[in-house]
Amino acid sequence: MAPVPDRLRALSETLVKIASPTGDCDTLLVRLEKFLSAARIPTDRLTGPGFAPVLVAGHPPDPRRPTVLWATHADTVPPGEEPSHPAGEVAGGKMYGRGALDMKGGLAISLLLLEEFRDDPRFNLGLVVTTDEEAESAGAWEVLRHLPQDPSVVLVPEPTWERCAVSANGRIVWQVSVRGTGGHGEELRATKAPPNPVLAMSRFVGSLPGDFVPLSIHSEAEGEVTLPRRVRVRLDHALPPGRDSAADRDELLRLTRGGSRADSSLRWDVEPAPRTTPWLPAFEGDPKDAWVQRFLRAAKVELGRVRRFHMPAVGDFNVFGSRAPTVVFGPSGEGAHADDEWVDLGSLERCHAVYRRFLLEFPQEAAPRGEDGSVEEVPAPRTASDVAKG
Repeated sequence: MAPVPDRLRALSETLVKIASPTGDCDTLLVRLEKFLSAARIPTDRLTGPGFAPVLVAGHPPDPRRPTVLWATHADTVPPGEEPSHPAGEVAGGKMYGRGALDMKGGLAISLLLLEEFRDDPRFNLGLVVTTDEEAESAGAWEVLRHLPQDPSVVLVPEPTWERCAVSANGRIVWQVSVRGTGGHGEELRATKAPPNPVLAMSRFVGSLPGDFVPLSIHSEAEGEVTLPRRVRVRLDHALPPGRDSAADRDELLRLTRGGSRADSSLRWDVEPAPRTTPWLPAFEGDPKDAWVQRFLRAAKVELGRVRRFHMPAVGDFNVFGSRAPTVVFGPSGEGAHADDEWVDLGSLERCHAVYRRFLLEFPQEAAPRGEDGSVEEVPAPRTASDVAKG
């Protein structure tokens, strides 16, 4: 068997070369199933209305063991302009290609470690690969419905530039509208004309804190109409841990009163924008959780330091973080969601080493006990050289 760095690079290259925009991931899923079948790891696909297919891999969990769950995704954002580097090209220690950083390199890490530790009796090891993380994360919500038992810890190899995140912002998009009289004619240009919803919305948007991001503004009855009937704006907002949507809505309603200058003839409405799945909740894990502490120790051993990180972005990890202790940790790179995306191969190898250290140093007491109370025999941890030799 080839050394781990070579296999990690080769597998990452294979995955990056297979285009898998959201909604078109079947070719990549078939390739993953082929790898897992060769590694003698059972797989299944969750399919059904309302969510994209999810690949699930791993042996049926033993309820006496703790469960480590890899949470990954196979999809990428759709292609844009022609990239400067072909998919899978390696130059200057960087591997280029859409999804190289987010998150096919991390997916390759999880596949190799699932293969290596598939029969370890100290823990259950599972993998989920969603295909709509770059959309509405419907697959991740569906996985939660099917989990036979809550994971002890969820590991997410999303890019964090070798920092450990156990908390993340949530996200909600608000739809704010203001309705007035509307109509057309010279009388609506008069000094005492009814208030203009466009001006009211302009004042409202201008009063927003900088963390509310306008996505679009739409005016009903545009054209030759002097006074629009209604104006709507969509606002993207990151929710920090501890802030719920009710507090967000209250703040927006307060700001609408300034936008209308207390004019009672205008009617304001603030509601979450339509979405087929829940808007992603923020989560804040306990840094003192035993499994999180073990991961932090593994990172310190391999990297010589531990850097904590709060995820400002959102993803499937928000879904899993709402259910179980979740650690997001992944490689360095640039251009996620861009045309010239790349992952740092040295960083990818270091991340593999951290995750592997975490599994190698899993406590012996995690192994199931027999009826007489004895711990089932656990094979000695394999070194990197052992793995390289096969």
